[in-house]
Amino acid sequence: MDEVSLVVAPAEGRPLVFPVQELAGIAGDGYSLELAVPGGTRPAGDTKGGTAQPHLSLSKLGAEGPTLLDALQRSWLVARARALRLGGSGEAKPFSGLVAGQTVAGRDGGAPEPFRALLFEDVMLVARDGRDIDPLFVALTETVSFDKDAYAVQVTEWTGWRLVFSRLAKQTEDFLESLRENRKRLADEAGTVLASSVPSLPGALRGILAGDWPPGRLRTVEDLNGLCPGFEQALRGTWLPGCIRRLEAEYLLEWAGPAGSWVGCSRETNETGDGLLWLLAGRNDIWFLEALTGEDRATYHFAGANEMPPLVSRLLCAPQFSKEALYAPLEMLTGDRADLAIAAQFVGFLVDLRARFKDRVIHASPEGWRADMEAIVSSS
Repeated sequence: MDEVSLVVAPAEGRPLVFPVQELAGIAGDGYSLELAVPGGTRPAGDTKGGTAQPHLSLSKLGAEGPTLLDALQRSWLVARARALRLGGSGEAKPFSGLVAGQTVAGRDGGAPEPFRALLFEDVMLVARDGRDIDPLFVALTETVSFDKDAYAVQVTEWTGWRLVFSRLAKQTEDFLESLRENRKRLADEAGTVLASSVPSLPGALRGILAGDWPPGRLRTVEDLNGLCPGFEQALRGTWLPGCIRRLEAEYLLEWAGPAGSWVGCSRETNETGDGLLWLLAGRNDIWFLEALTGEDRATYHFAGANEMPPLVSRLLCAPQFSKEALYAPLEMLTGDRADLAIAAQFVGFLVDLRARFKDRVIHASPEGWRADMEAIVSSS
């Protein structure tokens, strides 16, 4: 095995080459290995963790097997994160132990399972034995607490999902403090954006809002106005006039109303180096996603229900994604765009958004855009 591929040379037959970044999970005790390989064979009756993944089974590896497993797991986590475009900002800290609860993909975790993770400033990438990476975005965490009796760290996401991390050994304190510090850092970033974009709001209210509205998390205008009275007026009167897509924002806000208009800032920057302001507007299972402060040429149209805001929030928390991975057919993701195909097929929230994607409304002219939008609304 090298940094790129695992090469398996059977006693008889040609060598088999498996790019490490394309493996969708690793399990085993070192003397035998199970590698989730798209297009591979599936062990009979193997349904652990939900739908079974195709597997490549390697056995009787001998004394060098455990060393191979450890090296493969460490190389795979980094390579897979890069391939899925899930790497976050800052230095990655490695952690390992046991995890239980519900994954961010919504599966019941059941009993505690071994995991390896990389914790960045804005995302923790969790890989359980035999499964692909699950991203836990720091901006979407509601609480991070420590259970002294169980000596475990509990992380609850804003949608109610919870993960319990234990057996972290000497890393427990570092793990807990790193998560808390990362959450504080994002709140501080949100405070800076609010101070610059809506300075007319009282500082105390902006401080409350910053802690509940970190970069990447979508919240309704109605909800934000409840947390910070005067927010909607400041948004419409101060923030939107400076947006490239002001007219589009005004149309969508009127169409969806404060309860159906979700806004959020991402850490992805626009041409001037500022974070992007996004609007997700929904009504009657019709959704439109608009980058208000960027040069994006299109409005993204989806068909979905209440799952849309959490899915789009995950997208905004992972700004490494090219928008082509959201809408381009897989057969078009070739050549210079081939690296997007892996993420488009295996990142859970991206797969779900692609399934709900309908089309793009191009910003050719304000009049043309509005006519196209009204045609979609009236025909649905």
